[in-house]
Amino acid sequence: MKPFQNDALIAALRASRRVFLCTHIAPDGDAIGSLLAAKHLLEGMGKTVVACCADPVPRQFMPLPGAQQIVRPDAVTGEFDTAMSLDAADLPRVGASADIYLRAPVRLQIDHHATNPLFAAENEVDPDAAAAGCVVMRLLRALGAPLTRDIAVCLYTAISMDTGNFSYSNTDAEVFEIMAELVGTGFDLCFWSRQLHLMRDSEYLGLLSRALNSLTFLHGGKATMMSVGPQDFADVGARAEHSENIVNYGLYIDGVSVTCFVNSREEGVTRFSLRTLPPYSAQSIAVALGGGGHEAAAGATLKMPMAQAVPLALAAIDEEMKRHP
Repeated sequence: MKPFQNDALIAALRASRRVFLCTHIAPDGDAIGSLLAAKHLLEGMGKTVVACCADPVPRQFMPLPGAQQIVRPDAVTGEFDTAMSLDAADLPRVGASADIYLRAPVRLQIDHHATNPLFAAENEVDPDAAAAGCVVMRLLRALGAPLTRDIAVCLYTAISMDTGNFSYSNTDAEVFEIMAELVGTGFDLCFWSRQLHLMRDSEYLGLLSRALNSLTFLHGGKATMMSVGPQDFADVGARAEHSENIVNYGLYIDGVSVTCFVNSREEGVTRFSLRTLPPYSAQSIAVALGGGGHEAAAGATLKMPMAQAVPLALAAIDEEMKRHP
């Protein structure tokens, strides 16, 4: 396992008493898993910890230990001597949690996005880490804290969700080193694997059906695009969380190396999720649209209707495809 690099961040956490933890809006498994693992870790050290997310915790992750204790920013009271962001590529990504974060005199962050501008006073950002959860595990070891079953469940969630249940190209030796330790705690891997990777809400399946019906091939079958709009969300009763991971289905086709999932839940805001295989870069496409992320998985949001936003995405995809004809 790689060592935790930032000794000043470690010292700040040791000296902290009341800690505010936050993660990014539209939280995924790495966000919620890392947030909760850090919460359990610091509480085990005797700290008072408040875990916050500006958006609701997806129902998929509500069974995680401590998930019921994650609060929204408007429910946070009091002041904090220390604040730490987890899995947020930049400060705007934490949404309304940013105001509380910025009020703390000591500001830290743990992340793994290559586009991160290092917005905290002390940063531990490793773009080579498969998940923010991997960096949290390094933090646990650096602090000499015990690995409990609750922490193991949360870190399994973080790492397995960000590696596509250990099938993405970011799955490296460290991931399996960490998993060996997590499984060693005796947590119910079979239950959590089914809960996180197999179980789906009917609303998700309804939205997936709409997306697959929209599937379009681009660049001679090397790329695909899917889209769902406000009416699709309304028709199947889907929420924001139900759009997670639908993008991957556009890449599960022989010969496809680039896919883009376009979704708009409300008129005037269009979101893009991107997935790529080498040599193409999802990050490059996303950056061209004002977003960011990883080489193989990235995203962007444009404040404009789908009819205006989609041509911009198609142009960005075209540019990336030209770089690797």
